[in-house]
Amino acid sequence: MKINWIAAYNKLFEIINRSNEPTYYSGPEFLRMAQQVDKGVPSYEIFIQLRNQSGKSTSRNAFYWDVINSFREEQRCELFRLFIDALEPHAKSDADEIRAMVFGGGYAVPIANIPRNIWSSEKLNKSLKNIDMAIDSQQFNRAVTLAYTCLEGLYKAYIREHIPEKSNVSELLPLSKLVKDDISRKLRKTGAFPEQIVNSIPTITNAVANSRNGFSESHFDKDANKWLAIFARDLINSIGRLLLHFLPR
Repeated sequence: MKINWIAAYNKLFEIINRSNEPTYYSGPEFLRMAQQVDKGVPSYEIFIQLRNQSGKSTSRNAFYWDVINSFREEQRCELFRLFIDALEPHAKSDADEIRAMVFGGGYAVPIANIPRNIWSSEKLNKSLKNIDMAIDSQQFNRAVTLAYTCLEGLYKAYIREHIPEKSNVSELLPLSKLVKDDISRKLRKTGAFPEQIVNSIPTITNAVANSRNGFSESHFDKDANKWLAIFARDLINSIGRLLLHFLPR
C-alpha cells in the first residue's frame, strides 16, 4: 500500500486555505514550514521569481503541491507531521483526518532495519525520526521496539570499536554493562566524573528492555501507550548522544 499524497495534499490545502482562520498559511508561511524539512527551499520572493522565469503558475495551490511533490517520501512525512502538529490545536478533527491519510494503517512506518556497525549523529537522528513516525501512526509497540533496536545497535558498535574481544556478547543488558564499565574506566583516567550518570545506563536499558518485552510486536495489539513510546524515544536520544562522544566520527 502507498500513501495517496494527492488526496492528503487536497485535504491539507483545504484547511490551510481557509481565509481569516488560524489554520490559514500564506505563501511565505508555507515555504518557511517547508524550510524546516529542506534548507534548500528558497524564500518566497526568490521562489516566485524563479517560477515566473520558468513560466510556472504562482497560485498557492499549484506551488504548494510542487514543493511537496519535489520532496522524498520521508521529507513529505516530516512536513505533514509539522502541519498536523501546528493545525491540531485549531482543527483537531481535520488534523486527525490528515494523520489517518498519511500515517494511518501503519504503512508509513519503515521496517526496523538499523545497521549495527557505524553510528553517527545523522544516523541517530534518522533512527529517532523512524520512532517519531511510529508514534505518529499510533504504533506505540513498534516505537518501543525501534528504541530497543537502536540501543542494541549503539552498544554493539561501541563494543566492536572499544572492546572487540567481547563482540560475541549479544544480550542487551550484558552489552549495556560492558559499555558502562568501559566508559567509566576511560573517564576515571581523566579525573572525577558524575558516576551516577554513567551507572544509569544499565538501569535505563533494563527499563527499555522490559517495556519492549512486555509490549512485543508479536502481541499484535496496542498495549504500549504514547507516553511510554515517547519516553523510550527520549531515553535513546540521551544514551545515543553520550555514546557518540566515544565512537569515531
